[in-house]
Amino acid sequence: MFDAWKQRQRQRLENRPERTVFYNIFATMMLVLAVELLMAVASILAINVTEQLDENAKDLLTMRVRNRASYVQEILRNAEDLEQLSEQITATTQQLLKSGDISLDTLDNSSEQSDALLVALAPQLLDTLRTKQVTGIFLILNTHDLDTCEVGKKMPGIYLRDMDPDARPSERNSDLLLERASATVVKELAIGTDKGWQPAFPYQGDTKGGILRTVFQTAYKSDAGLSAESYGRWTTNSYCLAGDDRHAIAYSMPLILPDGTVYGVVGVELLTDYLQTKLPFTELDEDKAGTYFIVTTTDDALTDGVLSLRKTVTSGEDLVTADAPLGVLNCRSDGNGGNWAELNDKRYYMVLEPLQVYNRNAPFAAEKWFLAGTMEQSVLLAFSSRVREVLLTTIAITLVLSVLGSLLVSARLARPINRLYREVIDAQEKKTFPRLSRTAIREVDRFAETITELNKELVTNSTKFLRIMDMASVEIGGYELRTDTGSVFVTDNFFSLLGKPEMQGEPLSVRRFEEVLKGIREKNPCDHTAEGDELLTIQQPDGVRYIMLRSTIEGHAKIGLAEDVTAAVLERKRIEHERDHDILTGLYNRQAFNRVCTELFAAPERMGVAALMMMDLDNLKHINDTYGHDWGDQYIRRTGQCLRDNTPAGTVCARLSGDEFLVLFHGYRSRDAVREKIDRLTKAMQQSVALLPSGNALHISLSGGIAWYPDDGQDWETLKKYADFAMYQVKHSEKGRVEEFDIGVYNREAYAERTRREFRQLLSNAQVFYCFQPIFSARSGRVVAYEALMRSDLPTLRSPATIMKLAREQGALYEIERLTFTKALETFDSLCRAGSVSGDAMLFVNSIASTCLTQADVDYIDSRWHELRRRMVIEITEEEAIDREALERKRNDPGSSGMFALDDYGSGYSNENSLLELAPRFIKVDIAIIRGIDSSPDKQQILRNVVAYAHPRSMKIVAEGVETAAELRTVVELGADLLQGYFLARPAIAPGDIAPEAAGIIQELQRRKKD
Repeated sequence: MFDAWKQRQRQRLENRPERTVFYNIFATMMLVLAVELLMAVASILAINVTEQLDENAKDLLTMRVRNRASYVQEILRNAEDLEQLSEQITATTQQLLKSGDISLDTLDNSSEQSDALLVALAPQLLDTLRTKQVTGIFLILNTHDLDTCEVGKKMPGIYLRDMDPDARPSERNSDLLLERASATVVKELAIGTDKGWQPAFPYQGDTKGGILRTVFQTAYKSDAGLSAESYGRWTTNSYCLAGDDRHAIAYSMPLILPDGTVYGVVGVELLTDYLQTKLPFTELDEDKAGTYFIVTTTDDALTDGVLSLRKTVTSGEDLVTADAPLGVLNCRSDGNGGNWAELNDKRYYMVLEPLQVYNRNAPFAAEKWFLAGTMEQSVLLAFSSRVREVLLTTIAITLVLSVLGSLLVSARLARPINRLYREVIDAQEKKTFPRLSRTAIREVDRFAETITELNKELVTNSTKFLRIMDMASVEIGGYELRTDTGSVFVTDNFFSLLGKPEMQGEPLSVRRFEEVLKGIREKNPCDHTAEGDELLTIQQPDGVRYIMLRSTIEGHAKIGLAEDVTAAVLERKRIEHERDHDILTGLYNRQAFNRVCTELFAAPERMGVAALMMMDLDNLKHINDTYGHDWGDQYIRRTGQCLRDNTPAGTVCARLSGDEFLVLFHGYRSRDAVREKIDRLTKAMQQSVALLPSGNALHISLSGGIAWYPDDGQDWETLKKYADFAMYQVKHSEKGRVEEFDIGVYNREAYAERTRREFRQLLSNAQVFYCFQPIFSARSGRVVAYEALMRSDLPTLRSPATIMKLAREQGALYEIERLTFTKALETFDSLCRAGSVSGDAMLFVNSIASTCLTQADVDYIDSRWHELRRRMVIEITEEEAIDREALERKRNDPGSSGMFALDDYGSGYSNENSLLELAPRFIKVDIAIIRGIDSSPDKQQILRNVVAYAHPRSMKIVAEGVETAAELRTVVELGADLLQGYFLARPAIAPGDIAPEAAGIIQELQRRKKD
């Protein structure tokens, strides 16, 4: 048992860190001092003065924020009291509805009706703006579901702004500005417009924090089941009007008629600059270290100890809190009823006081509002920190004095042992055994005697080890450095291995040895292995030798080993050369070329102006087939030799595959310098001649492409792609040349390929949609028919003409014909079911004159849209020659209406022949004839002739492209039966009614005829 105890004690002593006698004495005295200091600190903590000071500071901040929150809440509650204004607006609106001056169906589309209502409501808005502490008031009219509203639609309304509501109002409203109002309203109110004035509100879509969508849609979707004020909402994000840089928050509520119809919103605005004047942050701290925030959140409680708050209004000069990322403050609880936030490594104490802006059961009651007051913790708790610093300073002074005293005592006791240590060091420097003086300390004197004996044994063992090394077959040298004693030991062959035999036997200190070794590393190339060893390339009289230098540190000893690894390195280099080089030509292979180029492109300073040349042997297959592969290999070898002999040093050459070569010229200052090298290379290849078995001379013929760095591209993959493109442009035109990359040609090819790719995508995914343009009766203005017009969202296929051109080129006319009939009928059928188009109207569908659907496709279409096909008119354009066989099949289809329309009459093939062959029910006169017909007697005569021909044969004339009132009057007076054009109605997915002006002209002309 006693022996086991001794063993454990020995292990414990061996594992204990090395310490001096001085350290042990000093550490003991420090331990006593630490106990004394610990008792002093415990006494201070028991009093708990600083924590009490901290609580007082926090309570004072809380009281100030609470008082300010009551004031801010009163401002917000007063601003959102719009119930009386809403009732007044609704009463006025009902009066105008009853009198017929306005209509809910067109209120948000007709400027005349909206202007009448806005002018009537303006005095009420002005009175409310003057009586409330708000910076703005607005009203927006809308009666339709915003989910179906297009982004950017102009909505009528009015937006008034008072930049200083606390100032006395002027008599003529000169202190007010109009941000939104039509020109009519601006003129009626005689109020100036702001710099960002617009006549209407552009609809912004599903934009968070907007003043319209959230409130309006909530009331609209719930059928206005609650009172208007219950739907009121404050924007949780500040916003800026378009053209204006002033931030504001707004309260808006819907306008609801007694029958539940939601016809707009009304609201008030508070500029954030104005709110900041109501949040004097200096009351939090005289040095302006405090900040007020108005924040919002939808969190019910702390989530994982964090409450995410979004900043709405900020008042303060602390840039750290004002620039919180993304306007979000993450509030954390300190577990004692307080809150804090951490921003940019600064900790801020935060007081949150709720602002009651909504009733408990309101739709937006989940959006909670708070007034937050923050102050950096170091500023808030500055007084307690100063008290703490005084206490710590007192403790520090006591500690310093105690340490100095302990140092003096420890040094006095450690002096004899230090003397003994110096004697050992002196003996080591003289390389003799030390003669240690007695210290009169028994344990120390016995320890010194033991060390002397161990030194003698160490010398004996070292001599034996050196003899063993001399007998080894591998040449190895070594050294040992002792940082504790300063001794250096090297083997006899160590410096000879490193090419410095003159250093052998020279006395060395640790410092001198390291200087010599550093010089060897600097003089000779040195690489590092993955294990951290050094591989030196040493030039010896008998050739190059590779020496592996390894070292390790064990305590105070650094041990190194030098090993001659020349044979292993040469074998490895041979294997690497075979791996990286093409066997046939000796050039780089694909993998090595990619690796070298990747390294070069990663260092732009080495690239300079560079050119990547990709080449392809023109006649290799012919030579292989005619003379055999041995001659083909000779052709390839000659090409590789020519590349090596005629390219400057540093040029990277490679054979990629059978007949493909790559050359990278880099490090030049200009393109001309590179072109000179390329010209020299191409001339050398043309002059290289080999005699074939047939007696013919074999010249090297290559087709190549050049891409420039950095002009064409700055990365390896891009240059390779461009050089390859330039090379294949040569191979597809005239072989045996080298051409430079042309980005214009590349872009045209790329655009053409993209167009073809998108056309294939259009066919495979049926990526077209149809708009419908109404065709109106020239006598009544009633919708008679709709023309289906193909559209596509694909970027390069916006034009139907482009689609048809590609269809002809790629033989896809049948696919377009089938797609046209199925998609047009399907879309029009859905509009009929939804009541968006006239139920008895005809459908004009464009058809390809030379193409006819198979019976299977016709049967499928008839099975789905049988009734609709009986109202379908097939348009045949004059731009294509008529295929009689296809025409007869379309006319005699049992399920079809048999009605044809000759489209674009007067623009294509022979007009008279088309009329005779087609015998159409409708003749659509081309826009080229209709445009400007009111001022052209020739065009008027053409239309008279067509009318004279058509009417006796029960054909109807459709005037296409009517775009002005004068054109409309002329074509109606000349006898056109049907009308189509932008002046009457534009094409749309859901087509609209005839334009009021056009309808009025038709009615006027019909009255004249009757009179």
